[in-house]
Amino acid sequence: MSHLANDELEGRLNAQRETLAFLIAHLTHLEGDGLLDALEEHSQFQDHQEDPGAVPTGGAFAIEGAMMREFRLLLREARARLAELREAEA
Repeated sequence: MSHLANDELEGRLNAQRETLAFLIAHLTHLEGDGLLDALEEHSQFQDHQEDPGAVPTGGAFAIEGAMMREFRLLLREARARLAELREAEA
């Protein structure tokens, strides 16, 4: 297994976020806001525990929280790119 420096990992993740935001913005521009709406709904924290008496671990919530923050960052970037596309078209 290769070990990448934190700077390398962060750069790669940023590139992936930028690419996804670009794709989401362009698809939304062509097809309407349905994709953004679906992603927004998906980005909300949901607790689908099968056992209501189960005690969740802190690590599980930390990972879930990080995932939701990443969704929100991605959506913010996609909306900004979409606004630029719409402004350029106007």
